[in-house]
Amino acid sequence: MKKEHPGAAPEGGSISGGRFSNNFDFLRFAAAVVIVVTHAYALRLGYVGIGMYDPVILIGQAALAALLVTSGYLIAASWESTASPLRFAWKRVLRVVPALALAILVTLFVIGPLMTSLSPAEYFGALFSPAGLATVPFFENGSAIGLFQENPWTYVNGSLWTIPVEVLMYGVVAALGIAGLLWRRSALLGVAAINVLLWMIWFDDPRMAKVRFTLYFIVGAYLYLHRQSIAYRPVVAGALLLLLGLSALTPYVTVAGVICIPYLVIYAAHLPVPFLNTFGRPGDFSYGIYIYHYPVQQVLIQVTGNELLLPALCGLSFLATFALAFLSWHAVERRALAAKSLGTADLRRVLGIPSLPTPLTAWWVARK
Repeated sequence: MKKEHPGAAPEGGSISGGRFSNNFDFLRFAAAVVIVVTHAYALRLGYVGIGMYDPVILIGQAALAALLVTSGYLIAASWESTASPLRFAWKRVLRVVPALALAILVTLFVIGPLMTSLSPAEYFGALFSPAGLATVPFFENGSAIGLFQENPWTYVNGSLWTIPVEVLMYGVVAALGIAGLLWRRSALLGVAAINVLLWMIWFDDPRMAKVRFTLYFIVGAYLYLHRQSIAYRPVVAGALLLLLGLSALTPYVTVAGVICIPYLVIYAAHLPVPFLNTFGRPGDFSYGIYIYHYPVQQVLIQVTGNELLLPALCGLSFLATFALAFLSWHAVERRALAAKSLGTADLRRVLGIPSLPTPLTAWWVARK
């Protein structure tokens, strides 16, 4: 591990030395697995009696925070290494949309008809009604289409709320980058300050307080962009880990999380552990696990009448979800990412976008 400065990123957003010189693949996979366990716990109980500071929920939130820190770090790296805003947007679309679209189709047209309490005609009528369409694709409550009505919790895929939030943060990075402000410390710190103010306003509202998760993305991006001036030392990581653990005894554990987790994640990502460095060689299954596990768990709860013990629900849902994630990676995600190599001229031709005037392209190069 480079104790002083994790390296720069080549085209594609990997860290210096290539994708298999760091532990990001392992960290994303591990975080996704933790979220699987957390949601199994919450869905089995229906969130009834689960407090804001329930240890299992806090661990799941830390895992989500780790995913967002990683995303912010790598997205900033991708922006820095990408030749144009169009190519940056194209790579983001390829990474997010194809697999997500397939997951939504599987949920609505395979799981939905099998699990709904409605007849096929009623189900598809409800699905294509204004109320049904209003909940697609980032739907939560399945009551409009008769899904999971007898489960302790009726959400269809509660994990997907983070997708539009993360896409919004991609836009923030791109907007700051185009304006030439991304590398100025004041720019990201200003965005973070706005988020902190909103979080303070909504601190006691469990749903609106989720705005804090954007802070993890912003801090992750900041850690990449200013990596040359940030030292990663074991003693600092140990102190932050201790602070995070002690904060669990207070009402301010979420505040400590924003302070501690980003540094700890990037520190862990660059530990020189050969097995962890090469963990992602078979494929990057974390995204597939994230977008499929919630409806899979809801199906298992409905089919078994919520009789499965938590370890069984976790194990069975992970196995089923991993199979779907494996297929998603090899059939969709890997094939889509192969198109990332298209140049700007190719993209303009494929998408029918006219070329920019030379003065504008020269301005962009100067900004970079």
